[in-house]
Amino acid sequence: MKTTTLKLRATAIAVATALGIFAGMGSTATDWLGSLSPVAAAQAAEGTKGAKGAGGPTTDQGKKGSASGSGQGQGGPSADSDAKGPKYGGGGSQPAPGTQGGAPVWAKEGVPSDLELGRLSVVRAPSQVLERQLAEALNTMSPAFYSAVIAIANDASKDAAAKLAALIALVKQSFTDPTMVRVDSPLQNLALYKDVFVDGIINASGGTISATTYNSALMMMAVFIGSASDKTLTITQATVDAINKIMSLTPAAGAPTSAEVSNWAEEVRKAIAEAHG
Repeated sequence: MKTTTLKLRATAIAVATALGIFAGMGSTATDWLGSLSPVAAAQAAEGTKGAKGAGGPTTDQGKKGSASGSGQGQGGPSADSDAKGPKYGGGGSQPAPGTQGGAPVWAKEGVPSDLELGRLSVVRAPSQVLERQLAEALNTMSPAFYSAVIAIANDASKDAAAKLAALIALVKQSFTDPTMVRVDSPLQNLALYKDVFVDGIINASGGTISATTYNSALMMMAVFIGSASDKTLTITQATVDAINKIMSLTPAAGAPTSAEVSNWAEEVRKAIAEAHG
């Protein structure tokens, strides 16, 4: 019996000594890892984590995430969150009128919702788009056709009916005469319409076109609106009024009215439709 007891005590002492050794190694693990290369240190560190179940999270990490903020599943909303997505606006971040995200100017100007604009609906494009299209038109347009329009408008020997007939003939000629090129793009025509509406001057790279008289301004605006429109969609005074509202254009006293512009633009549209076939 005494022999058995002594053996048990020796075994217990040996176990205690072994545990003490491993405990001592744990207290010096940091210094030991620091003496290794970065890769080896990382591997050794992973090895020490194995004692916690193959690197699984501790109780505190599982509940709150690690101290570095990389909690499981990115965490839920904080106590002061409204649990909703980000909201636009506020703090001076609202866009300027007419740009993406804000209400465009024309939305508050009473444009009839049932008014059919067809190709002319591109007038709702942001101002920067129209500016780019204007620059493109000024750089590529041929002044010959538009100079001919000005000549017809300012011809004192012709009455209104003769001028209209001459304009219709010129529009049809643009389909067959390569020297009389007319802009067809709706955006470019609308940009040119606004340009001539403001001051009557078109500074194209091929030459300056001056539409500063009443008749020349009227016919040029009519050509631009008629060319921008659909070939089969009637142009009315409401059409021109809508374009002016969307573009924030107000005719000056003594300038061509929207009714006059629409009448001439409709004749241009019909001439284009006829020539186009």
